[in-house]
Amino acid sequence: MLGSDLGGRQWQTYSSPTQKTLYQIVNTVNGPVAVGASGTIVTRRDGDWRVLVDDGPATRDNALRGIDVTDDGTRVWFLGSSGSLGCYDVETDRKYDYSFPKEMTSTWEGIAVSGDAGSEKALASNGSGEVLPFAIDGFDIKWGYASKPGSGAKITALAASSDGVGYAVNTSGSAYRTTESDGWKDIGIVNAQVNFYDIWAGENGRVYVAAGGGRVYRYDDSYHSWTPLRVGKGALRAFGVEDETMVAAGASGHIYQRTPADDVPRWDRLHSPTEKTIYDIALGETDYAVASGGHILVREGSKKQQNERSPDGDTYDGRGESYDADDNAPQESTADAKDA
Repeated sequence: MLGSDLGGRQWQTYSSPTQKTLYQIVNTVNGPVAVGASGTIVTRRDGDWRVLVDDGPATRDNALRGIDVTDDGTRVWFLGSSGSLGCYDVETDRKYDYSFPKEMTSTWEGIAVSGDAGSEKALASNGSGEVLPFAIDGFDIKWGYASKPGSGAKITALAASSDGVGYAVNTSGSAYRTTESDGWKDIGIVNAQVNFYDIWAGENGRVYVAAGGGRVYRYDDSYHSWTPLRVGKGALRAFGVEDETMVAAGASGHIYQRTPADDVPRWDRLHSPTEKTIYDIALGETDYAVASGGHILVREGSKKQQNERSPDGDTYDGRGESYDADDNAPQESTADAKDA
């Protein structure tokens, strides 16, 4: 049973302009932008959601699976099935098509963008395990050389940190990093045995991967190792960070939040208004999430909601960051409770 909200804030569903599944969402200077099936691109303007594009960058109705935004929030890049790739300027409301780069027509899976619009750099990954770098000068594009960080398994997600490091995860349970001067390097994850769905990267080697089995993996650059954190139940398909607040979401509409409290970070399960699979989240002054069937979730205002706090103090690997929904006393196992 969910507890009461701190601050009275909850995730709520909003009327969506589409019934097509939305896969990813980002915040821009002109509101959130989400992409999904059949090339659908939607945004929120003046409180209402509307369709920006209904047939993709090349008007081919190909699904769009990934989106990212420039550092200044004025341009979004998106990609998807059959080589679809393009961008949208949210200030001028103009779409630009860059599909089939270097005659590559396989399905694009992920994209990571860094830099301001007009001078941004990006990485795009596909189902063949390739990553294609490219750079922008105004609206002119320079394609780099595609390479395979691993064995050719599908690269499911990419991330770029503000200090110039790129990261990738694939379906074989591997993670990779690269810089402008170095090639791709395998950095784990060892014996994960779960699927990887999303990756977030911050400065100084701070990286998190959302995975199956209710797990999040944290990368510690200081000793080049990954720590698994038991966050909840089911596959976690989305992960976001805003200041010190982290949110993970996924199967059955489950949403979990990590907020420092009493100097002990804890994962809390939040109230969710949907049982649909949540595919992505975007945190900011207002938080957004997108799900199957075109469902859109919104959380207005400050980010201090906490719902289902783990009532016991069980920890994973001594780090105090695991989710546990039993009603036992701190540090008390289920067996101990039955014996009491």
